Amino acid sequence: MQNQTLAKIQLKLYSKAKRNPEKKFKKLKKLLLKDEVLHTAWKNLNRNTKSTGFDSLTIQQVEASGVDKFIRSVKKELEEGRYTADEVKRVEIPKRNGEKRQLGILTLRDRLVQGAVKLVLEPIFEADFENCSYGYRAYRSAKLASLEVYKWLEAGSIHYLKGDIEDCFDSIPHDKLLKILKTRIEDKLILSLVESWLKKGSQAGGSGKDSGKGLLQGGIISPLLVNFYLDQFDNHWAEIGLKNVEGDSVEHLVRFADDFVVLSKEWINPNRAEAIMDELGLELNKDKTYVGTASNGFEFVGFYFEEIMEENGAGSVIRVMPTEGSIEKVVESIENIGSNVRSIDSTARIEKAHKDDENKVQALDNLIKNICDVVDPWMSYYRHTDYASGLERIEQSFNEKIQKFI
Repeated sequence: MQNQTLAKIQLKLYSKAKRNPEKKFKKLKKLLLKDEVLHTAWKNLNRNTKSTGFDSLTIQQVEASGVDKFIRSVKKELEEGRYTADEVKRVEIPKRNGEKRQLGILTLRDRLVQGAVKLVLEPIFEADFENCSYGYRAYRSAKLASLEVYKWLEAGSIHYLKGDIEDCFDSIPHDKLLKILKTRIEDKLILSLVESWLKKGSQAGGSGKDSGKGLLQGGIISPLLVNFYLDQFDNHWAEIGLKNVEGDSVEHLVRFADDFVVLSKEWINPNRAEAIMDELGLELNKDKTYVGTASNGFEFVGFYFEEIMEENGAGSVIRVMPTEGSIEKVVESIENIGSNVRSIDSTARIEKAHKDDENKVQALDNLIKNICDVVDPWMSYYRHTDYASGLERIEQSFNEKIQKFI
């Protein structure tokens, strides 16, 4: 019942925002403090996370002592104006390229309140977002973004500008973000909450100094705020993009968070994108931003796009394939599966499996299941693409793994 009520609240917010793009929302505190909003925010928390903030409090501990009690306590702090954002624990996560990415881990109360604010702000922002945005949005995905790119390539827009925003999360200026936020939101509590999270999230290394920029990677509300800010880029591009005599755009932007591609039937000037980013206080990653044509091929959101000339020279076709990186990741995962805990518990059991036919068959079945758990999601994700050559390499790795086991 709570979800039905929340859905009505969100639909009402969305409808108001859609009908009036200039409307400023003032009375959101009452909605934020509704039980259905706070309880839904609690249910949306990731139960599987093993990391805790500086409070060292886990979901399981709260459930043991009483969820309602915990939510009432946080709600009272918000009502009485006593809520302040907690310090953020920072951890470094290794990236595939050897570099490290810093994540922030919030306390449980901050995760709850950020989740509740997200539930209130999201329908308002969704009413404003352009259709070209596919990242961090409900019912949208990288796969849908790939289909949109394919659609425009098929229509002949084979010139592209591929762009990547340099350190996007860490670079968004707070003053510009808050200024834009205030064009839609006038609720004092919501604004003060967002501002306090921005300050805590930008205090790198726990120095206590506010850098004035950056959104916390790991914050529940951060992806929504990134999209809200980058919607300015989407709007600007629509305004300055080339148009035909009918006034329709002939340049088609597809954005997934801080990664984007613009497609056109003519060469695209990358300086225009740089100019917009400069207005937003952001920069393009020069190594990952370039122009070209589909005949050269390019990667976007985990897919590789390329225009291939037909053998008879009669024309060309657009091919969409898995990226080399995605194929290598699956092959690497298969190689690392081995006879681990899910297949055989220890080295002693491996030796026993080779001596005991029944155990060996069972272990082989488990090994195959483990491999399928890796391969099946990959095939499902790329089933709309030409994945034959990639699958061939994966099958080769699969066969080699089975042969080694036998």
